[in-house]
Amino acid sequence: MTQLIMIPGVLCDERLFAAQITALGDVADIVVADITRQSSIPAMADAVLADAPERFCLAGFSLGSQVALQIMETAPERVERLALLSATHGGLLPTSAAAFQKALEPIEHGGFEAYLESLFPVYFTERDAQKPELKRIFMDMAHNVGQEAGLRQMRALLELREPFANLDRIRCQTVVIGGAEDHRTTFEAHEMLAREIPGAKLVKIAGSAHFTTLEQPEAVSAALRNWLTKTRDLSAMA
Repeated sequence: MTQLIMIPGVLCDERLFAAQITALGDVADIVVADITRQSSIPAMADAVLADAPERFCLAGFSLGSQVALQIMETAPERVERLALLSATHGGLLPTSAAAFQKALEPIEHGGFEAYLESLFPVYFTERDAQKPELKRIFMDMAHNVGQEAGLRQMRALLELREPFANLDRIRCQTVVIGGAEDHRTTFEAHEMLAREIPGAKLVKIAGSAHFTTLEQPEAVSAALRNWLTKTRDLSAMA
């Protein structure tokens, strides 16, 4: 069976991919990577590779997408297929970078809970920000990961200031998945990323902001199933 490693985002754990793990269990053996103990994107990538099989498929969400792109620089020969969700071609967009930078000091001085409360509606659509079940998942993940790990993850993203240099050399089957209403990692950023990877398929998730896997789980699972099972279109790589 296909080996699939899924890498979560800042302050996220395996609950981020719960629906996809269930939906794709018949076509993939899925492991969710732990990137809570490292302080840089390269260190996170090394940790994922150290625990990975020799060949695997790779799906990264937000911070996890940046770790996945680092893996494509470090060990591209080991990755059979690549999925990038809520992703950019390298680092945070200016609005997100400014928000992260502004949040660091208040979080360090006891403002973690207030930060989470303010953050939730920013990353979900107006409709989904009213759903208590989604907020509970969001908050539970963040509390499980914890403040210190979250700060390390935020600083790691802030250190990434340039696009990844090897995007045009990625040759595995790639899908880029983004929310139509994502204001922090805009769909325009997803379009740019998809253009830079030869043959990449771009999937726009309607009715979703940043957290596509939680807001529109069925649509994301369908896109990932297609990515995992579809025969590679070699003409797109020409």
